[in-house]
Amino acid sequence: MNRSDGSLVSSSTGVFYPYQHQDFYAMDSLFLSHLKQEEVWDFQSVSQVHLGFLGFLTLRGFLRESLSLPKLQVQGLSKHWKTYLAKVNFLGKGVPWESKDFIPNLVSDVTLPLTEFGGKGHWATEFHWEKQDKESTSVFFAATDKQSDGDVAISDLMKDFLHYSQTNHYLERAYIRKENSSYLYLNSKEANPRVFFRENPTDLPEFLFLVAELKTKPSTHSN
Repeated sequence: MNRSDGSLVSSSTGVFYPYQHQDFYAMDSLFLSHLKQEEVWDFQSVSQVHLGFLGFLTLRGFLRESLSLPKLQVQGLSKHWKTYLAKVNFLGKGVPWESKDFIPNLVSDVTLPLTEFGGKGHWATEFHWEKQDKESTSVFFAATDKQSDGDVAISDLMKDFLHYSQTNHYLERAYIRKENSSYLYLNSKEANPRVFFRENPTDLPEFLFLVAELKTKPSTHSN
């Protein structure tokens, strides 16, 4: 059914099946597809934790929330997903989706790093998350309910992200998505990343999304 804001929501229930080896374009096609009135996302084919999937899932949840749709449900989470989500208390951060699988509430002394994205009043809803491994860092940022000009919002996000990514990291790849276009950044220790632009309009409300994979720069020690 068409809503007053122009978005299209099907009255039926949908079950979605992401799979582990999807790239950002494939994730985009699946997670930004037409909304269903009720949704279940089955992660049984995504056994390893990947912030691309987590970011797109969270973005879709916020888009549904902005349209006053029921929270999407997630099932089929592997032990790796359950352990990670429990360890960082992800579902306790106000995310707009629920797990049908039991996620234990683990007591952990993990300190989560804070990213410096957003917070400039461009969006009513903003959420950013970071996952650090030994030699790499993954990050995503999702924003909905735009409060200011979209070009200014994406410009500020890119300034913040480039400053963050160039300080201690090499950019591996990044994907920036608006409701009508996308930018794929690829780099391998080069001065300037390769950028691929696509016009790809959706029937979703305005949003801004970033997901990126970074390699940690080796530390240098002076003699």
